[in-house]
Amino acid sequence: MPSCGAKLCRHLLGRRAHAIFCSVGATLHLPQQNTVKCRLLIILAGLLLASAVAHAGFFYVANYGNNTIEKFAADGTDLGVFANTGLNGPEGLAFDSSGNLYAANVTINTIEKFAPDGTPSLFANTGLNGPEGLAFDSSGNLYVANYYNSTIEKFASNGTPSLFANTGLNGPDGLAFDNSGNLYVANFSGNAIEKFGPIGTDLGIFASTGLNGPAGLAFDNSGNLYAANYHNSTIEEFAPNGTPSLFANTGLNGPVGLSFDSSGNLYAVNYGNTTIEKFAPNGTDLGVFANSGLNGPLAIAAQFPPVPEPSTLVMVISGAAAFLVCRRRRK
Repeated sequence: MPSCGAKLCRHLLGRRAHAIFCSVGATLHLPQQNTVKCRLLIILAGLLLASAVAHAGFFYVANYGNNTIEKFAADGTDLGVFANTGLNGPEGLAFDSSGNLYAANVTINTIEKFAPDGTPSLFANTGLNGPEGLAFDSSGNLYVANYYNSTIEKFASNGTPSLFANTGLNGPDGLAFDNSGNLYVANFSGNAIEKFGPIGTDLGIFASTGLNGPAGLAFDNSGNLYAANYHNSTIEEFAPNGTPSLFANTGLNGPVGLSFDSSGNLYAVNYGNTTIEKFAPNGTDLGVFANSGLNGPLAIAAQFPPVPEPSTLVMVISGAAAFLVCRRRRK
């Protein structure tokens, strides 16, 4: 029979947290009787830890107008300029698995790399012609949308270039990978989204309805694809099979870049009125996320730590709970 503490844990946090709760109890060998307060402390610790993880991320925005990258906290606080060297018409942004940030300089046809502390270095300056959208695959290769010659260039982690695709493209802009390694490309000039297999095979048009100057692309955790329509200021959502539906049409003014946070909220860069708008997972407009430190913003990239697995949370919370139990026994 579950204790009242276990029932409360399951009610408040769901099955995943209930499993953590039970694991912590087993780890500490807590008796069932007279432990409600202790267990509630464990639940509270879990809530605080989950909240801390959810608010530990950052957003980076490419300012085309003044050649800078601005950094924002997860609550929208403007943390100032992250980088202002090595930039000339920055558009696309993307993080690698080591936390380095890459920026596409559309004006001078280069890709600049920034270390986590903001130190710049030139990553690539060949195979580029109006670079805009950026995306990494699971192997650490960087893909670049060349707007002016309608190609996708692939760069190995050491910067070696190779042509990935040159068919089915018409003014390519935003890029996004699905969980199977397929690449989706927003054709800004062709009002379509093209799909490519992991080795560059052109799989044809994924979507062509509900699009009007598609720019930024982003996937949610359920495999739905979102596209920012620059010309009609909307965001279109596409199911994994390509079925379209309108996600948002308020709070938008020339939307371009898109990015999700760890809670599934979507952030849209409004080039038209120099703001960033935030939307709940169901499309509810949550208002302006940021409107300072922006100058012709075009792209946004989020950096959030992964949500800890139950085993990791068990170790952290068990340590804290064990400390409290030991202190109580000494008294």
